[in-house]
Amino acid sequence: MKVVVARINSGSLRPEILGTGSAESEGLRRGMVVDMEETIDNIKSAIQKAEAMAGVQIKKTYVGINGLHIKTQVSRGVIAVSRADNEISQNDIDRVIQAASVVSMPANREIIHVIPRNFVVDGTEYVKNPLGMKGVRLEADALIIDGLSPYLRNIAKCVNENGIEVSGLVYAPLAASLSSLNKSQREHGVINLDFGGGTSTLAVFEEADLIHSAVIPIGSKHITNDLAVALRTSLNIAERIKLEHCSTSNLEDLRKRDNIDLSQIIGEENFVVPKKQLVKVVDARIGELLDIVESELKKVSKNGILPAGVVLSGGGSNLPGFAFLVKDRLRLPVRVAEPLGFDGANNIVGDPSFSVSVGLVLWGIDKELGGQKQKLLPEANGAISKITDWLKNFLP
Repeated sequence: MKVVVARINSGSLRPEILGTGSAESEGLRRGMVVDMEETIDNIKSAIQKAEAMAGVQIKKTYVGINGLHIKTQVSRGVIAVSRADNEISQNDIDRVIQAASVVSMPANREIIHVIPRNFVVDGTEYVKNPLGMKGVRLEADALIIDGLSPYLRNIAKCVNENGIEVSGLVYAPLAASLSSLNKSQREHGVINLDFGGGTSTLAVFEEADLIHSAVIPIGSKHITNDLAVALRTSLNIAERIKLEHCSTSNLEDLRKRDNIDLSQIIGEENFVVPKKQLVKVVDARIGELLDIVESELKKVSKNGILPAGVVLSGGGSNLPGFAFLVKDRLRLPVRVAEPLGFDGANNIVGDPSFSVSVGLVLWGIDKELGGQKQKLLPEANGAISKITDWLKNFLP
């Protein structure tokens, strides 16, 4: 798990990273809490590192969540425009989004996000912003993201037990896409594939809308597990071998009989394995991941036809050759996520493993400034306008 502490730089009026922290997510499995005490300790460790680096105490935070229990659905709301002159107001937009969010749901599930996609004014489809338009009937399509209440409360409780208030829970693919994608990519059509530890997440954007998302139960830790079984060694040693020696077949000539001496790492004499053996383990697991990605893209008929291609994030995207293999399988241009103009510790948050945490910073700034703007003096509002103009490059 990753923690990022940030503030608004008074000079550049952009987010400045003050500190970061990371810890193994030993109490989580596939994004869900399986050991409360261990998760609390994991969070505590990451927070202490971030606070020590930043020199500040964290009191509130936004938390990224994922897991196989999270579902998405599209809902439509319909209202009559309230004003006598039929001009659509912000109140009408808020009401139609609220109407779209009224869906039938089991008692143990709750809505995490309601994301408006398109509006319809008197039958005119694909209206992005109906504010100020004339019409009698206003409709809205919204993407509803919901999850199991007990799982959401468990992760919030683990954070609360460390003396920190949870300001909001944010669906991890949304957070990752905020830090990895710009507005142009989302407009033209793009995939954000976040290759994490226990899970991977997929977010597909077109015409600036999130049209599909999925949590995939395969992450880079599965490669570590496979290596531990194949080499009959511990998980810690397998992780080290993965980081130091593993790659996909795209970077290797498998016709060569190259061997790797793992004697020092394993602690056994003459422990030499063919490079081909490690490559096959990696390729098999990544092949399984990309099979699922292709299946998800077929659900929205976007397999191979998104012009902005694929943007990779998450710690697993650092695996040598991973980007090349994704490019070959999905037949799309591929790049690894890069830092998006933050001040401060760019050498740290430039690591794609921090994509979700950096995205949470952007999400939090937008929410906090949006709530405070009305309370501030005109001069402060001017500064906030500059910040929000910068944020528009990343926010949907």
